[in-house]
Amino acid sequence: MQLDIHVWDYLVDNDFAFKIIDAGDSPALDPFSHGQTEHLCDSCKDLDFWTTGFHIEDDLSELKVRQENCQFCSMSVLGLNLPASLQVGLPQVTEAARTPYQIRLINTWIKECDENHPKCRGLPQKDGPGSRKAFQLPTRLIDIGQPGSKIKLYETRPEDKTENLKYIALSHQWGDPTASNHFRTTTQNYAAHLNSIDFYKLPDTFKDAVTMTRDMGIRYLWIDSICIIQGPDGDFNTESQKMEDVFSSAYCVIAASCARDQWDGFLKNRPESDLRRFATFRNGRDPPFYVCQFLDDFNADVLEGPLNKRGWVLQERVLARRTIFFTDKQIYWECGNGVRCETLTHMKNELAAFLGDPNFPEIAIHSPRADRDTSHGEKILYYQDLYKTYSRLAFSKLEDRGVAMNGLEQRLSRGFVCNGKFGILDDKSLFHRSLLWRRAVTVTSMEKISFPADRQQVPSWSWMAVKGEMDYIPVPFDTVDWETSLKSPLRHTLTFKDEQSRSMEIRAKANELVHGYGDDLEEFFDRVSYHKGTPRRILCVVVGKNKGSGRAEEKFHYVLLVSPEPSSGPWVYERVGAGKIPGSWIDFTRPVVEIGIC
Repeated sequence: MQLDIHVWDYLVDNDFAFKIIDAGDSPALDPFSHGQTEHLCDSCKDLDFWTTGFHIEDDLSELKVRQENCQFCSMSVLGLNLPASLQVGLPQVTEAARTPYQIRLINTWIKECDENHPKCRGLPQKDGPGSRKAFQLPTRLIDIGQPGSKIKLYETRPEDKTENLKYIALSHQWGDPTASNHFRTTTQNYAAHLNSIDFYKLPDTFKDAVTMTRDMGIRYLWIDSICIIQGPDGDFNTESQKMEDVFSSAYCVIAASCARDQWDGFLKNRPESDLRRFATFRNGRDPPFYVCQFLDDFNADVLEGPLNKRGWVLQERVLARRTIFFTDKQIYWECGNGVRCETLTHMKNELAAFLGDPNFPEIAIHSPRADRDTSHGEKILYYQDLYKTYSRLAFSKLEDRGVAMNGLEQRLSRGFVCNGKFGILDDKSLFHRSLLWRRAVTVTSMEKISFPADRQQVPSWSWMAVKGEMDYIPVPFDTVDWETSLKSPLRHTLTFKDEQSRSMEIRAKANELVHGYGDDLEEFFDRVSYHKGTPRRILCVVVGKNKGSGRAEEKFHYVLLVSPEPSSGPWVYERVGAGKIPGSWIDFTRPVVEIGIC
């Protein structure tokens, strides 16, 4: 099974497209409204796309000559293998990001989803299928009212009916972490924000969120920097644990994908260079036929965009039931039924569907395409891709790496019916495989993160304890005997106190390494300093070994490399690497050492 984010299925949904176009407020339909003229060469202007068996043959050298003066010849060839049943859509998007057409399109997306997608709806009475929780209102919301009315911070109450109190959540970038002009709620201005927040003093990104929320007919808005009390005497540590509730209970999420920070805004005009070129062909009295430059690139515009490179944003997208992405190219909609574009394209991708699943991680448990439960191996591929993606993301505060996917891990654990924490799952072989991470080939060293005393202390056996991108050691399915003496520390429900204590140790049996293999181990260390620095005692903990009846020395072993942690006691070790090594590298003649990996 291969999960490829670059392979998309394009779905023809012309009923929806005609519903939008027939309203008559689609300015992009008329090329002349943008000052565009038809520039076609003599070879192209007579093309008859409606002829049975129509095909194009051309000479590359002639194309290069004609492309200077022909809109059609200058385009890349991308759609030759698409089926004949083409999607009705728009040949170009508007320069403005907020027009009557776009507002109506967004509200039609929402209405369509509300009426026809049961799995995207809220769950006011009970928890969802295996993983998703019932509605839980955030501690605070912003009451934005109607245009011209007062904006203020609102403390939710137990008697508020969650299914009736709809709110929008904003996913955005804060910007420069050292900047002092971030708009936020603190203990000093909390009382004032409960009384009133001046719309005109809000950063542009927040103003745009208020404007768009009102356009959607919703009264309440959630923005992290306003609804969570910031600063050392704030409530970030407790509120950050509630992100699953905030984003999964939101009526919809707005992702400010094109806003670089709080002050940039996301309803700004698009660069004219980003408005796609198109050629217009006419056939008598029939409506015009457009051939246009490819624009619907959810990968580049959203998944690889600057907002989605931020660590907190992954769980905001995954936990949302539906999200509207405002990019600098166009607006995208994502829900459990796939991705829709401002151009009216409708597309799906299996890996994107896993992360866009409103009942995440249901798709990793039951495959809708094959209509069957997924295999154990498929579950492994899904969760490993999720964690690898997260490890690549950036944080303004590195200590957030251990907490910014708490909501995702809670949902994943409930869906897989196991315990999970710090990137480790303890179900069957998932625990052993989870431990077998390593630095990615593009990373030379994974330095330790220093966590403040009042924050979660991430153990060394977790990749969340270090900086940088990680990957997993390839372990073929059904070829390994896992070490049964290696037990998960996650077998009981963890409290914050547990996470600060020795209860997070993994009890293990460690072996000495045979002398002479020091240099060969270099590639397995997480950090260069372990190999190049002061010599340290290195032991290995066997996580699993290849199946078979041969001697242990003749089999490959999957191991963790550990080194003493003097400040924690004589038998406490920290993980310093991992790898697949020959059994001949392990000294099985000497007694094993009982240790705790902290």
